[in-house]
Amino acid sequence: MKRLLTVGVAVTLAASVVACSGGKTPSSDNGSSPAPSASNSAPDMSKKITISTIEGTWASPLPNPEGAGLKSINEKFNVEFKPQYVPYDEYTNKLPVVMAAGDLPDVIGMESADSNFVKWAKQGAFLPLNDYIDKFPSLKAVPKHVWDAVTVDGKIYAIPQYFPEKYGKKPLIRKDWLDALGLKMPTTYEELKKVAIAFTKNDPDKNGKDDTYGIGLSKQIVYGAHMGAAWDSGWYSKNEAGQLIPGMISEGFKEQTQLLADLYKEGAIHKDWAVSKTADIRKDFFAGKYGIYYEQPYDISESRFKSLKTAVPGAELAVIPPFKQADGQQGYLALPGYYEVTMINAKLKNDPDKINRILTMQDYFRTFIPVDQRISSNKDFDWLNGGVNVGYKVENGIALTAADTAEKRPNAYITARFWAPNSEATEPGKVLNDPFTKGFAQGAVDLLKNQKFYVDPVNRIHSEVLAAKQSELLQLTQEWQTKMIVGQEPISNWSKMIEEFMRKGGKEVIDDVNKILNSSGIKGEWK
Repeated sequence: MKRLLTVGVAVTLAASVVACSGGKTPSSDNGSSPAPSASNSAPDMSKKITISTIEGTWASPLPNPEGAGLKSINEKFNVEFKPQYVPYDEYTNKLPVVMAAGDLPDVIGMESADSNFVKWAKQGAFLPLNDYIDKFPSLKAVPKHVWDAVTVDGKIYAIPQYFPEKYGKKPLIRKDWLDALGLKMPTTYEELKKVAIAFTKNDPDKNGKDDTYGIGLSKQIVYGAHMGAAWDSGWYSKNEAGQLIPGMISEGFKEQTQLLADLYKEGAIHKDWAVSKTADIRKDFFAGKYGIYYEQPYDISESRFKSLKTAVPGAELAVIPPFKQADGQQGYLALPGYYEVTMINAKLKNDPDKINRILTMQDYFRTFIPVDQRISSNKDFDWLNGGVNVGYKVENGIALTAADTAEKRPNAYITARFWAPNSEATEPGKVLNDPFTKGFAQGAVDLLKNQKFYVDPVNRIHSEVLAAKQSELLQLTQEWQTKMIVGQEPISNWSKMIEEFMRKGGKEVIDDVNKILNSSGIKGEWK
């Protein structure tokens, strides 16, 4: 979810969920369950209904249109389900063509509620869902600030799919390196700089070689050193006029850029970081070359953690707690609370049977099953996952799925993830099998459950000016800051960067975003 890396200029996460999810799309494998019906009585399934869909996917290969999981869906819901899947790297170009042709499927999926979503909603392509929310429990469970993200001119046009607000990428550190060098967990940027330099120069892995670096950084400044909301890319800080501004031009981001420049000068960041791919830096971190990097406790790749533990049996990882800010606050930037959205074709407005069947299916797949109930004796969980020893297997009491079982699992065919009551309820450590990965995830959860998180108000609104200008402005600031980090521009030229930012559309963006926020009464808030 590349978007999550640029939340300061793009409405929502992400970023960054293949990036956010360690290479796989978060799915209902880890918790979908049948939902209560839309009313107190069972929904009428007597009429067979044909339902067509189009959505992007990170799955490879694409789901088999003749798979057993699809047949199970048809039988259970008395439908003829006709899904169309397009790889996400092609979907951005494919969907506008489908929209322009006017012959839309019944259900449309998108990765986020972006500018195209807003445009198509205003053009009347999607069915307003306001009147249906209270009829389906998993829809009622969605908090207002998430509904705001899919609301256009007062109408809700999409079903947001769940992703926990707390469990995005967080800075983690090699605790065994801290212990080996007699260092404490950093709590300020000055302490972080000393630790990163020591990780580079003081042989923290004790192999007698000069082969370690402090921080793993890749091109486009991914992931940087975001140690709290004030230093992140969200709209947290204000300018002299009292307007919220994107983090990329804030004093906090300037402090972070100065840190990275100091570390680059000291050799604590790899000299080729500005042309390095994120995947390569991540691979090197899990090979034991970097002391500080970013990872998440939710929906992660156990294989990466296993590779580190194999290479370095004594490795220990811990999330770095957020630093205390100058304003007294202390906490990370929250994710938007969703990843992927599901819309219904507006042409179905006079077909209540099909609308209710679609929403009943969504509700069924979205209802939360607590982790300790995700067992083969739970008939609904077993059905969703294709049956024990068919679509999944159980090891050490944990239900595990594999890529080659996707066609057998109904939950591989419908984008509808469980809606958890809160981040903690997902219990990510309990759905992992590898002890090292499990330990990291549980440690991260234990830390994060007691932290505050800042809900970025810009994730809740739609600014056409921001949508039009965000890519250009992001590229502008990244180019300036990359030059500052590698020493081609002095940090003292920060004001010149801001001047160019404002001149090339930044002022209009800030004015428009703040105008919308003020008129809607939406504000940033700590939770």
